[in-house]
Amino acid sequence: MSRLKASNGKCYGKGEVDNDWNTPKPVWDKIAPLLDKKKTIWLPFYNDGYSGLCLRDLGFSTIEKDEDFFQHMYADVVVVDNPPYKIKDMPSLKKKIMERLCDNGIPFCLLLPTTVIQTKYCKELQEKYGKFQLIIPSYKIDYEKYEGHQSKCLFYTCWICWGMEFSNDVTWV
Repeated sequence: MSRLKASNGKCYGKGEVDNDWNTPKPVWDKIAPLLDKKKTIWLPFYNDGYSGLCLRDLGFSTIEKDEDFFQHMYADVVVVDNPPYKIKDMPSLKKKIMERLCDNGIPFCLLLPTTVIQTKYCKELQEKYGKFQLIIPSYKIDYEKYEGHQSKCLFYTCWICWGMEFSNDVTWV
């Protein structure tokens, strides 16, 4: 769960509700074969740049800047990232992130708690924007504060995808 920087310079997530966790490299290794290397991957939820490093090591072109996701947008990109999950003064954060990407026609794979697929807003977004696809890890992901320092995550996560045009609606990795 990376952090979200706001235009006022405040970094939401960092130390606030413990959102500054990286997705481990083996997770990127598992999802990489599903992604198109011709596409530029935008990682808008910059934490410490680790995700971009992992994807560049796998041969992807990335855009990652420590900037406000709600103030910037890029063309001809796909978002593959692990956004922050909770921010106390920004309710419905996951919904707002998904909605903004759909509104701007930006395909995405967001690593989110599996409970998101059971929410009312996820159903409403699917009805409004079209079907979502899922990439489901066959294991619980333990996130890292820094490389090698893993957590014992208490919940399961999956990639909720939109506009990626995968051949299967559900893919297990």
